[in-house]
Amino acid sequence: MTSQQDKSRARRRRLVLALASACLVAFALLLALLHDPAAAGEAATSAAYRAELAIALEAPDWIIGEKLSAQYECNACHMEGDGSTAPLFAGLADAAATRREQLDAEQYLYEAIVFPSAHLVDGYTDAMPNNYADRLSPTEIGDLIAYLKTFHAEA
Repeated sequence: MTSQQDKSRARRRRLVLALASACLVAFALLLALLHDPAAAGEAATSAAYRAELAIALEAPDWIIGEKLSAQYECNACHMEGDGSTAPLFAGLADAAATRREQLDAEQYLYEAIVFPSAHLVDGYTDAMPNNYADRLSPTEIGDLIAYLKTFHAEA
């Protein structure tokens, strides 16, 4: 083997190692983003939610939302008990408007239903099912949001 061939092979090895390292770093960054609920929540902007909400809130019916809440047993964690399992519905309409600065009440409620891990209320664990985007139609999500907006804080 000539000296020129050795140099060429060494350059190729360095290039392959550099490419493999870059791929590994990119993969690690991707994994970090996918496993960080806060990063996922920040990536979902109010504009993205607004577009999805335009469909969901075309003609929301809070009565249907109430029935869906019972059907999916939301009341078990959000209405019964002392609120230690999950945030209670009582006062939710008011809290939703201020819970996340970059989201309005409807956007926050949408996120809480569709991406419940994106923002966890202090003191609660990530216990809410995260498959409502697959189980509910956009219209049903809008109906649930309309129902949740009926829960104001008691005066």
